[in-house]
Amino acid sequence: MAPWQARHCACGTRLARDNQGELCAACLRERPASAVSAPPDVPAEFWQADRMYEALQAWHMGQVFYAYRTHPWHGRPLSQETLAGWLGLTQAQLSRIENARTPPQDLGKLMSWAHGLRIPGGLLWFRLRRGPLPVQRTVERPDPPARKVLLDMIAPGGDWLPLSDDAPQHGVTGFDGMSLRATGEHLLRTFLHLDDELGGDSLYVPLTRYVARMAVSVKANPRAGLAAYGQLNQMVGWLALDANKHAHAKRYFATAVEVGHEVGDPGLVTSALGYMSLQETYRGRSQPALSLAQMAFAVTTDRLTPLARTAMGARLARAHAALGDDTCLRVLDALQAGFSQAGSDEEPSYFSYIDAVEVAAQQGACYLDLGMADEAITAVSEALALLGTQAPHRARDRVHYLSRLAKCHLLGGEVERACQVGHDALALSRTIGSARITERLSELDSALTPYGRLPYVQEFKELFRLVTAHTGV
Repeated sequence: MAPWQARHCACGTRLARDNQGELCAACLRERPASAVSAPPDVPAEFWQADRMYEALQAWHMGQVFYAYRTHPWHGRPLSQETLAGWLGLTQAQLSRIENARTPPQDLGKLMSWAHGLRIPGGLLWFRLRRGPLPVQRTVERPDPPARKVLLDMIAPGGDWLPLSDDAPQHGVTGFDGMSLRATGEHLLRTFLHLDDELGGDSLYVPLTRYVARMAVSVKANPRAGLAAYGQLNQMVGWLALDANKHAHAKRYFATAVEVGHEVGDPGLVTSALGYMSLQETYRGRSQPALSLAQMAFAVTTDRLTPLARTAMGARLARAHAALGDDTCLRVLDALQAGFSQAGSDEEPSYFSYIDAVEVAAQQGACYLDLGMADEAITAVSEALALLGTQAPHRARDRVHYLSRLAKCHLLGGEVERACQVGHDALALSRTIGSARITERLSELDSALTPYGRLPYVQEFKELFRLVTAHTGV
């Protein structure tokens, strides 16, 4: 092998070994961008700049384009014409993408642009490629046009379930006299009820272990219970979300989406996407939440039941509300109209939580995010009243709604009333295990900080400290 010989730029700077070009980085930045036919190689720290990081977190390629063009590394901002030329676009097309309120969702284009700019795959919100699924396809049907877009946008990186380091070697069988499918459906109903009473913290591990073993059985024989397996994955995803295990929740929801497509269940697809939208709302990621809710509505709507449409309306309304967009109010009107049709179709078990209580509670959450204190108090109070008469066993929901009502009173300037309601929520929270609800109570505690000199605020904060001392909050 010939020895490496040092090379130098025209300015005299010694070129790095991995620099295959004729110019050093400084001269490359000074060179007119229009003279370069392709994007330059940028250092790894280029993608960690604040504006670029925020653009990638927003899941909006137009914002990524703008952050790329205006990055300080270039020395001076690149023109839209230059970047458009590198990506095979016109200046007008690039301008529309940068300024679009709704981010582009065509996976082929997203992948092409990401490759063109050499964006590291680990920073993207979609996957550049995906391996085979762990279950066999049992029904041959054309893939819906949006299917790959949905899957790749919601499942960036990582392997499919099971998640445990020690994957089980043995599957499961149905309960006495029951098929695996019937067993899965029975477990779904059981855990839905237990979740209402206990919260997700204590339920997550046992159901996770069962689903991991069920995956072995379903892989060997998909017809034995693939649909139930998908529904249980969604249930585990919800329990993980309630326990604030967000990475795991996302992967379980993604599996539910894929299984929904495999078995031809658009309700499961849209439901899991809706949960993922809600997860992003809880995490304060409003734009991804909106994108996922819009994707859920992109599923074949003429095959969705009234409760499915109601659930997706709630997810979409919450995403708009988190953005401060009064489009939320129109969505809420449509949601209420859709819910009025409930009972006209047979509904799957995984939508059994959609009832008048849930509708009122979601309306209250939206009004709260929009700053409409009076309307929020009315809606959340209605949800609590309905809960007391129709579903008194749902302890976790009662704590959740009480903490939300306290925030509504605080928004309306009723600090003492907020503390009184918050006190009730804290007292009841001892009976459940839900990291998500503890987090909501923590938000109330923080919101009360400016009023810390008031005696009833001090009393609430002391009780909060005592109740949550064992959780590490």
